[in-house]
Amino acid sequence: MKKDTMSALHDKVIELLSNEKPGKVLDVPASEGILAQRIQKLGHDVRCGDIDLSRLKATTVRCDYVDLNKRWPYEDGFLDIVICTEGIEHLENPWHVIREINRVLKIEGVLFLSTPNVLSLKSRLSYLLYGYPNYFHYMIEIDPNTGKDLAVDHINPVGFLELRHILCRSGFRIEFIETNHYQKRLSLLYNFLKLIMITRGRSAQEDTAKAGVRKILLSDRILFGENLIVKAKKVTEIAKDP
Repeated sequence: MKKDTMSALHDKVIELLSNEKPGKVLDVPASEGILAQRIQKLGHDVRCGDIDLSRLKATTVRCDYVDLNKRWPYEDGFLDIVICTEGIEHLENPWHVIREINRVLKIEGVLFLSTPNVLSLKSRLSYLLYGYPNYFHYMIEIDPNTGKDLAVDHINPVGFLELRHILCRSGFRIEFIETNHYQKRLSLLYNFLKLIMITRGRSAQEDTAKAGVRKILLSDRILFGENLIVKAKKVTEIAKDP
């Protein structure tokens, strides 16, 4: 992901966190720890979690080895806030990571999660024309020595509908959604496409729950947002993964 995209994403997370009271925060995956250092300046007790500790450049923040595909090295209800920026699209099982976040958060604890917005109009057109949403491309990397496929970073495009379902089924209530940056918001073509979409699916408005989701899907944050940022609050405990 481009450096300016990540910078805008970090800026938005810091803006959202400025409204939260100081507490125990985990930034995972933390990469170099740049965001964690900025969070620390807000007065939070911050630690990083990442599978590759060699990338860490932050010297003032504790960093723990955390494999997001396995059980995290924290006690139940240990944290007040979890920050997970651009991580879930790298994982085979997004359900597991959300369940682990539920486990390590206190009741009323908060999750800020971001992922590429694969339901934006730009991303949908990319899928229509090329067969893949934004930031996923052909999902192919070949080893020049062996000719075999190598692992790629982005393997799991998680749209708002799927993410909402996972969160709601995993003990969370979505507080709001945001984006780091708007794309094509002033485009006549994209606004024409939005107008067409508004005229479709009106039967869903008869169902209150579906009407609420439809309203989000037709919002500028979804249709024009580059990255999806969700704030969710833990409202219930759930059964633990074995």
